[in-house]
Amino acid sequence: MMNYHNNNTKLRYSTCYLIKHNRTIYFKPKINSFSILHFITATNYAKELGYKEITIDFSNVLKVFPNGILPIICTVENLRVAGLIIKVKLPRKDDIRKLFRSVNWAYFLSPTEFEKSDSTYDRHLVTRRFENAEEQKKAVDDFMDVILRNLTLPKDLISGIEWSINEITDNVLNHSNSKSGGLIQATTYVKEQKIGFVVADTGRGILASMREGFPDLRTELDAIGEAIKSGVTRNPKFGQGNGLAGSLRVTTFSGGSLEILSGNGRLKVTEHETTRKGLNKVKYKGTLVCGEINLVENFSISKALDFNNLGEEYVALNIIDTKYEMEDEDCLLLVMKEETTGFGSRKSGSQIRTKVNNLMNAKPAFPIVIDWTGIPVISSSFADEFMGKLFLNLGAITFTSFVRNKSMEPLIVGLLDKAIAQRLSQAVDEEF
Repeated sequence: MMNYHNNNTKLRYSTCYLIKHNRTIYFKPKINSFSILHFITATNYAKELGYKEITIDFSNVLKVFPNGILPIICTVENLRVAGLIIKVKLPRKDDIRKLFRSVNWAYFLSPTEFEKSDSTYDRHLVTRRFENAEEQKKAVDDFMDVILRNLTLPKDLISGIEWSINEITDNVLNHSNSKSGGLIQATTYVKEQKIGFVVADTGRGILASMREGFPDLRTELDAIGEAIKSGVTRNPKFGQGNGLAGSLRVTTFSGGSLEILSGNGRLKVTEHETTRKGLNKVKYKGTLVCGEINLVENFSISKALDFNNLGEEYVALNIIDTKYEMEDEDCLLLVMKEETTGFGSRKSGSQIRTKVNNLMNAKPAFPIVIDWTGIPVISSSFADEFMGKLFLNLGAITFTSFVRNKSMEPLIVGLLDKAIAQRLSQAVDEEF
């Protein structure tokens, strides 16, 4: 792993290296899941040398994976708490430097040097911190909203994804003892039809947590192994111990994967393979959970969460039940002013249409009310991409029976009517 060292270079790894004379850790072009191990080793050497200040230089970075950068952010946070002064240099390449700023990696790496970004992404949940139950719920809800706008999913998979993210983030608040909560980032991959997520914290790690209930556990890898077993928990008062076990089943039942890094233990599980690795002297102070979930039609939440293979039917509520179903009638409600996509482009229209399709597919017997209160204007392209294509896809009878628009400005009424009329005319022309 180490290539060479000399008077100026204390150590050089495949993803980063420490230069002694200027007390700087330089990252190479790609930051991946192995980078945290190299970074921790470099910072440990820096501390052995008595450094009180370190510069972390990302100038040469060209590609970054969230499961690589989030544990680095957490490690930097721990170094600052320990009294080290950390300075950060962002990537030299314009688009990568902008990425660091817009998804808040720059801010979390060095809050005094860089401002927090309010950027929102169509396909991503940018990195955010959650420190309490309210912030956790908001993070999970926003993650699910990103998914509903970008990918067409069966209801069971929606339930499985939300269940997993809820459980993993809840573990941070209830088990990690992290003073700063956790970080979460997620991405939808439309072309690949999959979802990636990363949750990281600066807490005590799984071994220290699990030892409260299992004092004989010796290694972090043993503790991770216990944590992914159904019904195993440090204390039943704080949960039933199915969070990581269920999340592992949700990810692997979809053909995806789950990876856990805590202390000096790393575990990765796919549908066909389990990889366990002890990291010897390298220790990550905290826990990292990252996973991939593939979009598959045959996913069953009941099978995924049937830990004892009893064939029991498991009914999981999801965000569609709790946020979009009206309390007083069997009907769905979509409030347009709460949508963050905007109303001026075909892309935003396509995302809202995808979301409406997901809502209707999850509750096929429920009509959907689309509330336009507070929306003064939309573009013609948005109207066509959203309502024109929705009408065409559903057909006239289903559309008029199940889609109800209300509180529309006259201008919006005209634009939607025109979009539907044009799509209907186009369909008739193509038929004949």
